[in-house]
Amino acid sequence: MSHRLHKYIVLSVEVLISYCFLFQFIFSTATDGKIKAWLYDNMGSRVDYDAPGYSSTTMAYSADGARLFSCGTNKEGDSYLVEWNESEGAVKRTFHGLAKHTVGVVQFDTTKNRFLAAGDEFTVKFWDMDNVNLLMSTDADGGLPASPVIRFNKEGILLAASTNDNGIKILANSDGIRLLRTVESRTLDASRAASAAAVKV
Repeated sequence: MSHRLHKYIVLSVEVLISYCFLFQFIFSTATDGKIKAWLYDNMGSRVDYDAPGYSSTTMAYSADGARLFSCGTNKEGDSYLVEWNESEGAVKRTFHGLAKHTVGVVQFDTTKNRFLAAGDEFTVKFWDMDNVNLLMSTDADGGLPASPVIRFNKEGILLAASTNDNGIKILANSDGIRLLRTVESRTLDASRAASAAAVKV
């Protein structure tokens, strides 16, 4: 199966499951702000949206597949984080708090059918999916680039963010901190056991 996707450079291709339509879509987005959705057939795109501000955009569903979001940055540096009314192909709500004249393309992720996060202004910003106003932000004690790449783990208790020195920082909620402490203690126990075994040899 092969399609001519877009007139401009394809920025992202994502396989997402829509529980609204009970299909697995392939979403493709291009640098001109065009969003297309495809099925696994040769029938062409099923959906053709324009991203807000004709921005370079990425898409994500909530974990339950019921809500569709996109986040992108246009050539002027204006960034948009929106929820889509999937059946109408229209923006349902626009979230506030992203910077104007952003450097780079803002990256985002969703977790627990409840929260959105985006890397913007050397910080990670958070929203409740049901409230368009910014919930909180953190600079993770510094070292983040202007638009850090971010990603939640499957459980939504850890968030990885890229750093200026080509590394990552792990942000954690209380459950995530407990998990990290458990992993850390197991690592220490394993290294002590290995050291003791080496001494005996």
